[in-house]
Amino acid sequence: MELKNYSTGELISEIKRLKTKCDILDTERIKNIDTIKTLIAKISHEFKTPLNSIIGFSELIKYKTNDIKVLNYSKNILKSSEHMLSLVQDIIDISNTQNKPLELDYSIFSAKKAIEEVIKSFNIKNINSLLIDITICADYTRFKQLIYNLLSNAIKFSNSTKIDIITYTEENKFCFEITDYGELIKKEDYKKIFDLFVQVSENYRNKKKGSGIGLSLCKTIAESHGGTITVKSGIKTGTTFIFKLPIEFKKD
Repeated sequence: MELKNYSTGELISEIKRLKTKCDILDTERIKNIDTIKTLIAKISHEFKTPLNSIIGFSELIKYKTNDIKVLNYSKNILKSSEHMLSLVQDIIDISNTQNKPLELDYSIFSAKKAIEEVIKSFNIKNINSLLIDITICADYTRFKQLIYNLLSNAIKFSNSTKIDIITYTEENKFCFEITDYGELIKKEDYKKIFDLFVQVSENYRNKKKGSGIGLSLCKTIAESHGGTITVKSGIKTGTTFIFKLPIEFKKD
């Protein structure tokens, strides 16, 4: 039947019917998402106990053996286990915070010192940093997690070239930029690169697949602080991730 043959009453009735159907489907979708999130969180929590045990015994082997081969094996196990534990924690964080901000524990600390601690933990030489000495009010643990994820991402895709980190202030915001000079990101992929579990176009860093979790969590952390995170990529300029956070904590 053509639209013009519907009476006003019939149109209103049809709109109400469709709206009710959409509401039911939306409710079912939310229930399914919540069920999946709960399952993921439970599975992830179950993974943490054996992973912590593997890490503990790997550390013990490092101090108990003089065999070079065994020592190298234990280091590889430790490195892989710590990476997996970090990934599991990211999954738990994401499953707990989808569609809502993180609960933050604000404190006052030196941004420079926090960033330097994260850089030092990677123990690599190709990182060039120019950091301003400024005190900010943010969640210290989440701030370091944000830096860690971005630096880990840059190292993964830098192709062994240099990584540049700079910080500065802009309109009462603390700004952090990290640049690597590996494969580039297409402009049309700038927004979706922060989506959960999304792998962007085949031209983007194809050789080293990621989980699609780390950058999504970065977005959650930045936005939960009332900040932003963006990316830009160019042949001569490399790929740069930029986040900006308010320097001071402001109550709503």
